Amino acid sequence: MGLFDRVVTSASGIGNALSKGAGQVLGKATVEAKEAAKITAVKADIVAVEAEVDTAYTAIGRAYVEAAMAGKEICDIGCAATLKALEPKLERLMELRKELVELEKQLMDSQMLQERQLVQNEVDAAKEKLDKAKAMGVITEAEYQERLSKEQRKLDHFMELRNIKRQKEMGLITSEEMEAKVNALLG
Repeated sequence: MGLFDRVVTSASGIGNALSKGAGQVLGKATVEAKEAAKITAVKADIVAVEAEVDTAYTAIGRAYVEAAMAGKEICDIGCAATLKALEPKLERLMELRKELVELEKQLMDSQMLQERQLVQNEVDAAKEKLDKAKAMGVITEAEYQERLSKEQRKLDHFMELRNIKRQKEMGLITSEEMEAKVNALLG
C-alpha cells in the first residue's frame, strides 16, 4: 500500500468518524428540541386552561358581589353551572401540570445522560494518554495507577460532581467552596 493510499484511507476514516459524531450530536439536538417543543406546548395549554379558569372565577366573583349588594343569601348566588363547568377544567389543569413535570424530568434525564457520556469520553481520552505515556516510559506504573484512579473517580462520583457544579451555578457556594468539595471528593 502506497503513501497516497494510506493517506486516502486515513482521511476516509477520519471523515467517517466526524460524520458519525456529527450525526450523533444532531440526533441528540433533535431529540432535545422535540422535548423542548412538547414542554412549550404543554405550557401553552396550561396558560389557556388557566385563562378559562380565571374567567370562571371572575363570573363567580361577580355573582357573589351582585348577590351581596342585593341582600341575597350568599350560598344561593347561582354559580352551580359555572362551578360544574369549572370542574373538568381544573382536572385538566392538574393533568397538564403533571405532564409538564414528567416532560421536564425526561429532558433533565436526557441531559444528564449526555453529560455523563461526555465525562466518560474525557476519562477514555485521559486513559489513552496515560497508556501512551506509560508505554513510552514517561510515567511509572504507580503514577499511571494513581492518575487513572483519579480519572475513574470523576465517573464514579459523576452525580455528586454534577450537583456541586449546579450549586455553584445557582450561587449557593463560592468558587473556593466548589474547588474544596471537588478536591475532597476526588482526593
